[in-house]
Formats: sequence, structure tokens, C-alpha cells
Amino acid sequence: MRRDFAAGCRPGRRITGASAFPPVTAHPPNSPDPSRQSRGSFALLLGDARDLFPHGDAAVWLALGAAVLLQVAFWYYGSPGPTLLKAAPRTLETALYAVGWAAALLLLAPFAIWWGLGRSVGEFGLRPGDWRLGLPVALALALMSVPALWMVSDWQIFRATYPWPGAWPGASLGNLVAWAAIYLVYYAAFELFYRGFLLRLFEPLWGLRAAIWLQAVCATLIHLGKPWPETVLALPASLVLGLIAVRTRSLFWPVLLHFAIGMATDIASLSRHGWLLP
Repeated sequence: MRRDFAAGCRPGRRITGASAFPPVTAHPPNSPDPSRQSRGSFALLLGDARDLFPHGDAAVWLALGAAVLLQVAFWYYGSPGPTLLKAAPRTLETALYAVGWAAALLLLAPFAIWWGLGRSVGEFGLRPGDWRLGLPVALALALMSVPALWMVSDWQIFRATYPWPGAWPGASLGNLVAWAAIYLVYYAAFELFYRGFLLRLFEPLWGLRAAIWLQAVCATLIHLGKPWPETVLALPASLVLGLIAVRTRSLFWPVLLHFAIGMATDIASLSRHGWLLP
């Protein structure tokens, strides 16, 4: 939006920037017909609404609206909505249900939208990128998180949440490996949506710095309803994951880091429950 709005809105002038709205004053006794003023005000408001979409590419704004709907749908149908709203049990079936919704809403749908915009999915970072930076950073951060994950895995709020399939992954080594493969699909979908699709959708609209912050805010909001320490830490963690994706030009390393933290949490919780390879 243009900078002239920063100087304030004068009567009859549309907003074109980001400053305070003009004060509302009462109409004097001899003021013009209020209905005519209302019509003029609605015209100004419609003009202001048009100024919210300055790039003139309706497809991009439709994609942004679709992204919001995808996130809301995932919260309700994937995680953590079913657990919070329907008291869904922690079983393999419910875990597969959540991962399936993640694959559909956070992976396949963004691919389709990106293709519809005529853009290459290669922009998401589906390549190793700068592995000399990504690999050591991901491994170091994953190892640094292990002591904290072991500590919080003994908290009731975490033990009541993880693993998603309950005791099933810990019943055998085969089950644990199978769950790791399934869980990897979830984290790949999650990272593609936030550190790929959303970040690259936001960047041309508001710049890279704002895009990193916005994807982090969205990724934090999807954690609402999960254990509160996880939700609070989601913001700094999402900023770090966004920076890794941008700096390495790859989603591989955010996926690896997020997946390692998720699996470490599950293994620690299984161990605390006494369910790990009994």
C-alpha cells in the first residue's frame, strides 16, 4: 500500500497505507443528507478493499485464502481437533487418519494450487540444497533437544498426547520402524506447507523477512490445543526452521530436524510408559 496513508486520511480520501484511521465526529445540525454520505462512505470502503489486493493477481490472493482454509481444515480433521473436539482415542487408526489428512491438505493440495498458479514446485526446495550447512545444523539441533525432550516426556500433558498411536509403535521394532516411515510423511507434509508453500506464497507479497515471520505465526497457531510448552516453543522453532529452509534452499533439513524431534519425543514417551519394546 502507498505511503500517503501514513499522513492520515482526509475526508473523501481512500486508505492506501498503514496508519491510524481518522477520528469519528458527530454530524453538525446542518450536515448533508446522511444517506448520501453513507453511499459515499461505502464507495470509499469498497475502494479500500480493492487496495488490500495491490498486485492485481487475483489467483495469488485466492491461493492465500485457500491456504487459510487448508490450515483450518487440518486443525479440525487432522490434528489436534479430533482429539480435543471428539475425544478420539490414541490408536493406529486415528494416527493414520491424522497423517492422511496432513498428506491431503498440507501436501497434495498445495502442489495442486502451485501448479494452478503456473509456478514450479521446485521453488519449495525439493532438493538437498546446501547440505554442508543443513546436515550439521539439523543434527546438532536435534541432539541438543534430546535432554529437554526426555525431561518433558515425563510430564503428564506429554504422556497423554504422544505417541499418536498409543502403545502400538513400541510393541515391536517392526512397528517402530513402520511408525517412523508414516510419521515422516506427516513431517514432510507439514514442512512443505509452512516452510515451502506458505513462505514462498508470502515472499513476493510482503518480502522475505515478513514471510518467515508469517509462516512461523501460522505454524504456531496450528499447535493450539497441543501441550502448552510445545505451543509456546513452536514460534521460535518455526523461525529457526524457516531460516534453515531459506539459507539451505532446501526443505530436506527442516524435515529431518522436525522429524528427529518428533520421533525422539515418541520414543521418550514410549519409554516413560514402559511401552518401548517390552
